[in-house]
Amino acid sequence: MPTNKKQLFRMVKMVADLRKNSYPNVNTWVKMFEALDRDENLNVACGRRTVMRDIDYLRKDFNAPIAYSSEHNGYYLTNPYWEFQVPFFDNEMIMSSMLGAQLAGEILPSPVKEQIRDAVDNQISANNSELLDQTFIETLLIASGIKTTTSPEVFGTVFQAWRERRTLMLTYQKGSTGEVTQRKFEPHIVAYHKGNWYTKGVDLSDGKVITLAIFRIKKAELLRSTFEIRRDILQETKRNGLFNYPKIENIKVKCSADIAYYLYEQRKAKKLIIEPEADGTLIVSLPPSPEQEAIRWILGEGGNVEVLEPLDLRQKIHDLAEKTASVNK
Repeated sequence: MPTNKKQLFRMVKMVADLRKNSYPNVNTWVKMFEALDRDENLNVACGRRTVMRDIDYLRKDFNAPIAYSSEHNGYYLTNPYWEFQVPFFDNEMIMSSMLGAQLAGEILPSPVKEQIRDAVDNQISANNSELLDQTFIETLLIASGIKTTTSPEVFGTVFQAWRERRTLMLTYQKGSTGEVTQRKFEPHIVAYHKGNWYTKGVDLSDGKVITLAIFRIKKAELLRSTFEIRRDILQETKRNGLFNYPKIENIKVKCSADIAYYLYEQRKAKKLIIEPEADGTLIVSLPPSPEQEAIRWILGEGGNVEVLEPLDLRQKIHDLAEKTASVNK
């Protein structure tokens, strides 16, 4: 069995990687643990031999069905339904598990929400830790920001199809026109984005990769046919995001000192390049961004952001501000 919390932590991370079907290898994990040390100060960095020993532990002590793919140069689970029975060493790890479940339960729609809450209740009833008092767990309030209502029947069916890699027959209503269409669809990804749930996958009528808003699905039916997860869809989504909107390159803005504090807070998460000026203002370079997202942010700052580049974006901001002012006289 694992001899310490660091090893158990590494193994949990490795199993999570294996479940993503991303074919991680020893070098991948060594780099991941180094990054966790560097960015989060977790003190779990290790070498190749330690990672190999962790793989052996998973195979021998937990019967992990880990195999190596020469084609993909990485490891994978031969049985995706294998369960990793994680031994909790202390209250800290138990609490992390419970809080993660509480977070997921607040964001996920029914019926998955109820399934997660049942799992939390089972953990609480099976553990004597005073930290797992139900009242205490409920004091973690999650501002989910859910913006739409999703049918529990539809979400449950889509979620099941995604888990079991099964094809769906969907009745879908387009947001722009209201047109209702029938689609045979493979749900390769389920994602939560800005208060709404989406599924990204293959429309089998033309083979195109599309993203559908789950709240616009009026009916979902499970079919018998199955599919294999396409890693190219996953990798492209990680690189470019859930939607394939065209992005504006080389956006540079000048921000007032009034919003400097939160720009510094979000610099790492939003990949901002910040150059402070002597007067307290900031010159900020944004990563490639969809036009509408950039416009909403700039206008939403109420005059605290001046667009320096590109000039056509600056003109659009000017025109939209004038239009807004004219209708709000």
